[in-house]
Amino acid sequence: MTDQELLQAMSQMMDQKLQPIIERLDALEESQEETRNGVNMLINWSEKVSMAATFPLPDIDD
Repeated sequence: MTDQELLQAMSQMMDQKLQPIIERLDALEESQEETRNGVNMLINWSEKVSMAATFPLPDIDD
């Protein structure tokens, strides 16, 4: 086996070993993106609620 063939075989083995890790990283990245979107939505909602809470409402008990 030549050096080039040996390097190619080693490269294929590394690719096979790394494939499950890459798949897990892809899943984590997708989950992180969903979490970030959810957090951003909650932040936007809380900003709107805080603005509404400081809005002076008339007293209707009179």
